[in-house]
Amino acid sequence: MLSKYLLAALLVVAGHFVGWAQRRPHAAFIPPTSYDEHTRDPTLRYEPGGQSGSFRGLDGAWHPVQIADWLPDRVYLNESGNYYRAYSPEEMTAFVLSNSDTVITVAGMAPGKLGQLSTAFGRQLFRGAGMQLVDVTDPVTSLLSVFMRPHKLLLRKNAGDWILLPKQKSVLQPLLLTLLADDPALVTRLQAKRVGRWQVHRLLLEYADFRTTQFLQTAAQPRP
Repeated sequence: MLSKYLLAALLVVAGHFVGWAQRRPHAAFIPPTSYDEHTRDPTLRYEPGGQSGSFRGLDGAWHPVQIADWLPDRVYLNESGNYYRAYSPEEMTAFVLSNSDTVITVAGMAPGKLGQLSTAFGRQLFRGAGMQLVDVTDPVTSLLSVFMRPHKLLLRKNAGDWILLPKQKSVLQPLLLTLLADDPALVTRLQAKRVGRWQVHRLLLEYADFRTTQFLQTAAQPRP
């Protein structure tokens, strides 16, 4: 009897998410000049409420804006009113929501690493000590993705290429050993025990602390 109630509850929850997914279809971004002039503008979206934020243009300057929503391939922006236009990751380098979430443009990935996208928006999970960790999450589009929502975690060091973190611990371990090689304590722990993708954020925090301590110790040494 308990299993029947549990199944019913899961179906109700799944139905809610699937319905939500159907209201937010994940289609390819539509360039503003790619549709007939007599066709309703597919890049516009009516939204009665957004949130304040800002975006950084290709020139590096930040601009205040209202943000309605975003997906890996688009963000809906306007300056005033209830109609928001979709902009692609190619049109900006980052935007920041009023809740302090920073979303950046991820580019230069190998074909297929981001699915059908060559450039995408990703939520910045960590930035410091020359490291950046970004989560490019696909939206919920099916009943299966309610329970197995695909996350793509991307990492890069300094201005290097973005690396898609592998799901297999055996493949992730040598990658982390290379990227964090200058922290002896982390290297020792990684050699003793493999970690999963979702532990990388904690490791980066520790790595940043190590780099800060190293810098302060170096700065405190007397100069010859």
